[in-house]
Amino acid sequence: MPVTLRMALRNLIEHKAKSLIVGMLLALGMLIMVLGNSFLDASKRGIQTSFTQNYTGDVIITGIADGPVSLFGVQSVGGMEETPVIPEYEKVLAHASALSGVKASSGMATGFGIATNDEGLDFQGGPGSHGGNGGEEDDDEGSMMDAVMMLFGVDAVNYWSLFETIEIVDGNFIQPGEKGLMIASDRLEKLSKYLKRDLKVGDEVLIQGMGGSGIRLRSAKIVGTFKRVSEGAGPEQLTYLDIDTLRVLAGMTVGAAENIELTDTQTAMLAIDDLDSLFGEDAFSSIDSGTATPNGAVLTEANIGSLLGDTSARERLNTADSGAWHSILLRLNDPTQTKAVVAGLNAWFAQEGLALAAGDWQKAAGPYAQSVDVLRIVFTVAIFILAVVAIIIIMNTLVVSIIERTGEIGTMRALGGGRGFVRKLFAAETVTLSVVFGFIGIILAFIAAAIINAIGIEASNQFLEILFGGKVLRAVINPLALLGSLAVIIAVGLVASIYPVSVALRIQPVRAMQS
Repeated sequence: MPVTLRMALRNLIEHKAKSLIVGMLLALGMLIMVLGNSFLDASKRGIQTSFTQNYTGDVIITGIADGPVSLFGVQSVGGMEETPVIPEYEKVLAHASALSGVKASSGMATGFGIATNDEGLDFQGGPGSHGGNGGEEDDDEGSMMDAVMMLFGVDAVNYWSLFETIEIVDGNFIQPGEKGLMIASDRLEKLSKYLKRDLKVGDEVLIQGMGGSGIRLRSAKIVGTFKRVSEGAGPEQLTYLDIDTLRVLAGMTVGAAENIELTDTQTAMLAIDDLDSLFGEDAFSSIDSGTATPNGAVLTEANIGSLLGDTSARERLNTADSGAWHSILLRLNDPTQTKAVVAGLNAWFAQEGLALAAGDWQKAAGPYAQSVDVLRIVFTVAIFILAVVAIIIIMNTLVVSIIERTGEIGTMRALGGGRGFVRKLFAAETVTLSVVFGFIGIILAFIAAAIINAIGIEASNQFLEILFGGKVLRAVINPLALLGSLAVIIAVGLVASIYPVSVALRIQPVRAMQS
């Protein structure tokens, strides 16, 4: 054993009280870092597994907007920016599906809606209420949040093979060409309370679509209820809907992509200079007599009927755009190849001049994945603050220890111990303390993780479910995180010893020996 290390061990044992104070701080820091990183890693791993298996697949392709585009729309100020559709969808889907390593693919679209009764919504007291209880709902009536739906418009041909974790409780999957919705069985119970109807498979539900294109109403039949084989973090309001109904609710209609030109006959009434004449006695008399208005348009019952009674154009404008999709999802045979597939797709988009972007599950999960990143930033800031406090306390403790060892240090200097020797001695003491108590902190972290996993703390709400990365809080200790935490603890000890070592080096040997 080197002389420096033997002297360091002797000094640590000789000054037991101060060594314990510094060591306990280091062990506590190690415990916090290991447990914190284990929770964050478990949360990220849980969210990743949940989303890739249930919602996003391994790769997502979306259009480009001003804000980040995820599976749940565009993250923009106000949240009302319309989600861009996939240009040249068939071409893009064919290219992506033919890539090596792609196991399955499917298109989908996303929207938001509120289930309501035929009489519509009253935000004061629920659907169709008039005054009611002023918005306060008891448990028997449910709350308005039970009626909020995150709508996934799916390609019924491919989607169900892409995600095999969906299990039908009652009814069937939405079939190709079939109109209808699938809702989670537990959500159906809550929705029944809110709408004051005993809903079951086969019943119709009126959905009020919400988005940048305005509010639209459509009725959809419940074709099935479902649950997930693998529970995890995700949107509890998720409801599956046939793609054509979703397109209409989200404003993805033929009219949105067409430039309609009206004929002279259709615009004749709008060309009248004096609009009051439309509602005057002369106007109504001209209808009976069949005479022309001042601009030459004849206001007859047949003419007005042909203008107002023909709804074919309006119906065509409200027809779903069968080529409109918000995203394409891919599942790979080997998820570790995700980065390579994403890079290849983005290069192809640039080559073809397509306004598209590919990304991994984190891009697809959007705000859900970002929640883990935010927590990691908060945890890092907290660890930094803790490290600063620990450095100050350890520094003060070491300074006191050095002042008490003035004579010892002076003697070593007088016997030929140079500045480098003194630095090595204190560095050896600090590293020894950090390693010994760092391992003690690791042992305590394993014990705490085992206790937490044995207890099985369950998430009581959706926020905690996302935070935990699943229904139950799990602590999974990563070996790489252990090494990183140990390196941080050693670095904290070394930084804390810089000032005390400088104090020790300022001690003059003769003066130290005299004192």
